[in-house]
Order: sequence, then C-alpha cells, then structure tokens
Amino acid sequence: MRFVPELMRFADGSVVDTQEKMSKRRKEILDIFQKNAYGDMPDPVPVTGEIIEETNRCCSGNAIYYKIKISCQFETGVFSFPLQLMVPVKSGKKPLIIAINFSNQLPHEYIPAEEIVDNAFALAVIYHNDITNDSADFSDKLAAFIPRTGSGHDAGKISMWAWSISRALDYLIKREDISSDHIALIGHSRLGKTALWCAANDTRIRYVCSNDSGCMGAAYSRTWCEGAESVSRIYGTFPYWFCENMKQYAENKAQMPFDQHMLIGAIAPRYVLVNSAGKDDWADPASEQNSCVGASPAWQVYNKTGYAGRKKTYGVDAGDLTGDIGYYKRFGVHFLGRKDWLNFMSFINDHY
Repeated sequence: MRFVPELMRFADGSVVDTQEKMSKRRKEILDIFQKNAYGDMPDPVPVTGEIIEETNRCCSGNAIYYKIKISCQFETGVFSFPLQLMVPVKSGKKPLIIAINFSNQLPHEYIPAEEIVDNAFALAVIYHNDITNDSADFSDKLAAFIPRTGSGHDAGKISMWAWSISRALDYLIKREDISSDHIALIGHSRLGKTALWCAANDTRIRYVCSNDSGCMGAAYSRTWCEGAESVSRIYGTFPYWFCENMKQYAENKAQMPFDQHMLIGAIAPRYVLVNSAGKDDWADPASEQNSCVGASPAWQVYNKTGYAGRKKTYGVDAGDLTGDIGYYKRFGVHFLGRKDWLNFMSFINDHY
C-alpha cells in the first residue's frame, strides 16, 4: 500500500490511543478537511419549517407526504429550500433516512420511496440544486448568503450541500413522528461525498451510506487502481466542489495532509456503509474497500469492531455488513439502485 497519513496520530506525531484522544483527533481531522479539501462548514443559523403541502394518499395510503419549506435565518436575510418527507402512518416514532438527490421528483429512479416506507422508515429528500447549483456560480441560493473571503478555504459546494442537510435535520429531529436517535443519511456519487462529509461533522447522524462516491469520497485519493478518477481530474473538472486550497494537491497528491480513511474515521463510533459497483472503475471500488480497512482503528479505541470484512478485494455481489463499517460491491454500473437501498436498510436494522 502506498503511504497515506496516519489516522491514529495527531498532526504533531503523538499517538491516538484513547477515546478522549480520538475525540480531539476527530476535530483535528475536520479542520484539515475544511482547510484543504471541502472548505469551511458555515456556522449554524436559526431554522424553521413550514408545511406547505400534505396528503395521506401516499404509497397506497401507507404514508403521509409532506412538502416542507425550510427557512434559514441569516443576518442578511432568509434562505429557504423545499424538503420532501414521507412518514409511515403507523403510530410511534420512526427511524428516518435522509437522501440528498439529483432530482426533486419523488419517487425517483434513485429512490424506491414506497419500498423504503414499506420497510418502516420515514424518508426525507433534498434536491441538491435547490440548495445551490452544481456549478461554479457562487452567487445563487445558499451561496449568496455565504461571503467569499479569499481565505483559500471558503466553502465549496460539497460543504454547502452538507450544511443544508444539517439544517433540515434541525427541523426534522423536533417532529414527534421521527426518532431522533435513529437518523440515517445516504448519497450517491458527488452526493455520496457530501453524505460522508455531513456525517463527519454532524454527530446526530447515526448511520451513513456512501454509494459509489469514489475519489474524494470513500476511495483513497492516493489510488493505484487503473481506470479510477484522479485528484487532478476531479479538481480540474469540478473545482467548485472544493476549496481553492485543494488546487495545490491536484498534481501533488502525495503532499495532501489527509486521505479518505481519515474522513470515514471521523465518523467513529457511528455506522458507515460504503457501497460500490463492479463496473464502476471510475469510482475505484478496490480503493473504497481499502479505505474502510484503513479507517477501522478509529472504532477500535471505542472497543468496537470497525470493518469486519476481508482485506482481499471482493468480487461482485459480495461484501460484509456485519461490522460498524460495512462494505458491499454489487454487480452493475454507477447508479443508486434497489440493491443499494436494501443493503443500507438491512445495515441499519442490524445495528438498530
């Protein structure tokens, strides 16, 4: 394995070998990623939620559908975005899965909404372009409320999307039909990167699934797998996902003070599922699996298992969901499909 920064050592070289030290190391890791990769996470602001649409004819009457206006109060004004929520009609508090998605349609090809509800989960969906456009425009929507300071680590789009998930959660955990102790988050591709970054920062998220997130997501950035996306390619194509300081590593990834096992490790001792696809070389499934292995020591200081699977690369339709870090590689291409959802719901239920 090529050199990667040590997860279980502080930047000064001292060893992380207790839960208290791991808690401090997590804060150090988050600061490293803010300053060098995704950019600053904006501070929280007051949030309100207003139900603007409601129907009980959802999923054959098995769920109630709500469209909710989430409003974030900045000093300079109010930024609002829509949130779609489906809650099973059965009584009691329900575990919640938040999905950040590429569409405002529900159901959607990436989200089998009725099956999720039938498995007794509430489902909340956020459309990433309702937060800020997936482009280099930093004057629209949420981006217009976050000043650009020229620091080199101003928030990139991934940080903005992640921040908005947490603001939606500010509202959702106050609802009487949602179990605040069982909050899950899923994202695919660039939004899988977003899901990991959000969960690393927001400890209210107990379970997170990164689906085909690849480079700067779950996969090691110092990748050695042929056909995978590189740091230079991802920054050259999508620099606005990241902060400007990331540019210095585009052609010099060996000097990065981080790698993605550290991002996964910052989520310990909560639960992480990494999903890969056998025909998705671009997202580097082998490096995603290896990153799970590399993150595992962060759980061990909490006397937990971490990753319980094998180190040898899995074939298709294989993996291990028994540990605190689950990994699975299904057959198929770059996609968020039914198999990925079934794995995530099973993973949640097994650790519920």
